[in-house]
Amino acid sequence: MEKINVLLVFCEGPHDVAFCRLMFKYYFDIKQISWKFSEYPAPFNQLFKTSMENHAAQDMSLDMAHKFFLPDKTLYNENRKLLVLLFNTGGKTKTNNPKDFLKDFLPLFEDRESFSDDAKKIVNNCNYLFLYDRDYKEPSDVFSWCKNEFAQIGDDDIIFLEENFIIDDGNNLAASCMKKTVGVYVFAKPDSLGTLEDILLPMLESAQSELFNKAEKFIDSAFTWKPEQDKVKNRVAEIAKRKKAIITTMGQRKKPGSSMNVVIDQGKLISTDIFTQNNDVKLFVDFVASLAVLRTEEFTQNNRS
Repeated sequence: MEKINVLLVFCEGPHDVAFCRLMFKYYFDIKQISWKFSEYPAPFNQLFKTSMENHAAQDMSLDMAHKFFLPDKTLYNENRKLLVLLFNTGGKTKTNNPKDFLKDFLPLFEDRESFSDDAKKIVNNCNYLFLYDRDYKEPSDVFSWCKNEFAQIGDDDIIFLEENFIIDDGNNLAASCMKKTVGVYVFAKPDSLGTLEDILLPMLESAQSELFNKAEKFIDSAFTWKPEQDKVKNRVAEIAKRKKAIITTMGQRKKPGSSMNVVIDQGKLISTDIFTQNNDVKLFVDFVASLAVLRTEEFTQNNRS
């Protein structure tokens, strides 16, 4: 049976998923695939199938029928034997989504050989990456919050995080623990409050300067961007909303009516060169490349080329 490694990436929102898909494609040649449940490695083959069956068996309203927690994107590189699952967790206020998933997954992972009869692949090693906006907080506060949220999983008190996160040398937006098998990254410009939009918008401005100027002018003339309360929390949130509006507007010619995540994922507004040469993206990539399942000679050479 073929053994593969897995990285589970828990994103705060759908635009983070879109950003990560591009990052894994451009930097690591890990591309999106469309597997059936039976094609996933054990124990995911059984976990996803059971999750869907249990969800379908519940008595619920139609508007809730689609809301169950599966990966938004599946990425794979056959040569490297690495599977990346990108999840949209719904944000910091919805930690039950990833915690419920981990509650089901972790016991199955420990006993994965039992679910390998019908599988052609099996998970060898699994790493975990949590992604959040910095917003108005110190990165260290986000790391502490993440540790407290995910230290124990479920009513059975499954111990997930046995150690505190250690901030990376030279990058205070990144932290890891348990021999780089679990990581947390906070999106913002270095030494600044903010969000992923602070990384995305400069790339779009560089790639599409004329379109950016027109979109920015329209957004600022059509709407007022001033928080109701003049607090740091509100100012950071309002700045992020404005930038999301500009990004979404810029993508309306290529993807009419689409949301920001579709614009980032499919709009092709940012060239490969601009994306891969961006220093903020490189900081994130360097951290991702340092995680245990990516820390191989093959990946190191690929990242340097």
